[in-house]
Amino acid sequence: MDFSFDAVAAKCSHLMAQYQNANVKGDWSAICREQGRALANVPYLAEMKRACFTHIEGYRACLDTHGSKSDEVIEAECGDKLKKLWECTDAMKKKIDERDGN
Repeated sequence: MDFSFDAVAAKCSHLMAQYQNANVKGDWSAICREQGRALANVPYLAEMKRACFTHIEGYRACLDTHGSKSDEVIEAECGDKLKKLWECTDAMKKKIDERDGN
């Protein structure tokens, strides 16, 4: 996921910060609608979201449960889920690159 994160951060860091802030406040649909639409234009994001849906939902559920706790608790409780999500997106990026001849 490092590549995915770097690609998004290079072009959309301001939007990512707004997206993260909105998620912390817990009201994605009301606060982040515009930022979510902007991030939807990131190449291959929809494909990665479909392929890694289980990992996304697992990490999201963990943040819903532990997101108001300290960074240390979030890392301890959700770190493994985030790692699996990163691994999934990295694997998808490799598949996409191979498929597209990159």
